[in-house]
Amino acid sequence: MRRNLILVTSLIAAIALAAIVLSLEFVPQNNKIQAQAQTQASAVSADNPPSPPHDMAKMMAEQDSSMDSDQSNGMQDNDTQNKPQSKVSDGIKVDFVAQPVIHTNELASINMNVKDDKSGAKLSHVDWAITVKDPNDNIIYKTTTGHSHVGNMDFKVAFPMAGENTVYLTTSSIGTTMGGLEPTPKGWTHTMISGSPKDFAKDPQNNFGAREFEFPVYVQNIDQKHTLQGTVQGTSVNVDLSTTSKEIVAGQPVTFVFTVTKAKDDSMIIHPDLQVTVQIGNYIAAQSAAVEGALAMNGAIHGHTGVESLTEIFPSAGPYTLNVQLQPSTLSNYMWGRANTTFNVFVSEPTGIRTTVTQTDTAPPANTVNIVGLESPFFTPNVLNIKAGTTVTFVNTDGNTHTVTSVKPGTTDADGIFDSGMIKAGKTFSFKFDKPGTYEYICMIHTGMRGTINVS
Repeated sequence: MRRNLILVTSLIAAIALAAIVLSLEFVPQNNKIQAQAQTQASAVSADNPPSPPHDMAKMMAEQDSSMDSDQSNGMQDNDTQNKPQSKVSDGIKVDFVAQPVIHTNELASINMNVKDDKSGAKLSHVDWAITVKDPNDNIIYKTTTGHSHVGNMDFKVAFPMAGENTVYLTTSSIGTTMGGLEPTPKGWTHTMISGSPKDFAKDPQNNFGAREFEFPVYVQNIDQKHTLQGTVQGTSVNVDLSTTSKEIVAGQPVTFVFTVTKAKDDSMIIHPDLQVTVQIGNYIAAQSAAVEGALAMNGAIHGHTGVESLTEIFPSAGPYTLNVQLQPSTLSNYMWGRANTTFNVFVSEPTGIRTTVTQTDTAPPANTVNIVGLESPFFTPNVLNIKAGTTVTFVNTDGNTHTVTSVKPGTTDADGIFDSGMIKAGKTFSFKFDKPGTYEYICMIHTGMRGTINVS
């Protein structure tokens, strides 16, 4: 009887123990960590505090570090690095090279050149119209007056938003006529088989008209790492700035994360203090409490695990600097004295950076054609249907000077029906179409720009 009682008691205990173990397996991971931390913390005597780094701080640092790496890994693989690209359109080739790794808000280089695809030789005297758009289709850079004598086109731009941005470009040739400004053969577009625009007489003319291209550019979240020398001899620290926001927008909160590590082995430094000053030009938009003495007494930004954060709302768009001063507290596991550094960030407009030019591709008033420039559709609307006796007004909404010149179908040869002459930016030209028919027209300065008027 006694033996059976012992067996039953043992069986009940085993079942209870199994239930406890099983229940622990289903406790959320965060609760486990908190429970472990509470257990370890309760074992520490208030009269005998641990020497940093202690297990609880180490555990929190590892947890924060793993969270940071999870958030950043998505933009660090090779698929988001920019590789050289080439595209061909009807015999014209553009080679495109973007800076391999681009982070938000840093000035990045873009290099392009235009070639004859068959020979591989660059083209002399070509025009470029370039538009850069962010992932939300907002324009962040635009020029319609680029020109190159040797087929190269370089520029730099800061991308406010992470993700796949796009560079759109139209490249155009220079023909034998430019609306009365007759270029000499030296100024025509040639295929530079000779290798130099000076030897144009040896090179074939290449009046290819206009070609359009687009190239993706991958941009990673802001991630800047600075290595700083401490005022204590032989010491140095890393300060890494990141943010989970894809775009820094005026009037919207953005959280910056500062991670402080030892430069020697990139291990976490616990209990650092920071002061951050947010500035644009000479204007200080915000400043956290000062780092002062061995202990920050007035609420400096502090990182128990070496990870500190600051949430800021920028009052306006533009280039800002984050001036950072840092020092260890008395609880830190690494004493470097003092150090300071500066991070640059770019803040965009709430709806993205838009230019007034982008508003002109919307439908204009009736019987009006907007001259929108070197990029398709060139004229808005590109094909206009009207009745005989209607007067059409052409409005130059582009920054360039253009013409509206009627031509023989499918050519660039003027037919003498109408010719606006030079139309400067913001100016207009009107013509009354009395006879039914189809009227093709071009810009004689940029002959790749074509439009049609159908009169019934």
